[in-house]
Amino acid sequence: MGRTVPTFRHVIESFGLDWVDFKRALRRIDQEAFESLLNHARNHAAAGTNMVNPNPFEPIVMAMLVEHEKTLKQLKERLDMECAGDG
Repeated sequence: MGRTVPTFRHVIESFGLDWVDFKRALRRIDQEAFESLLNHARNHAAAGTNMVNPNPFEPIVMAMLVEHEKTLKQLKERLDMECAGDG
């Protein structure tokens, strides 16, 4: 028997295809940022698989937000270390 439910990775790829016209309308630097966001979602596909949600947009965006939160935390820690070194 074949799989009747698409993998979450497939859902992410479909999401990217659904938004291709939006991506094309962006400036080149913004297109790269958009692709980076999709990569964040791809990196968390396993978590999205565990999320039973009829709207795949929510776990995709949450995966993107998780990566942004990690980046903000890393930048804050670096800034705190640099400020502590100055004082």
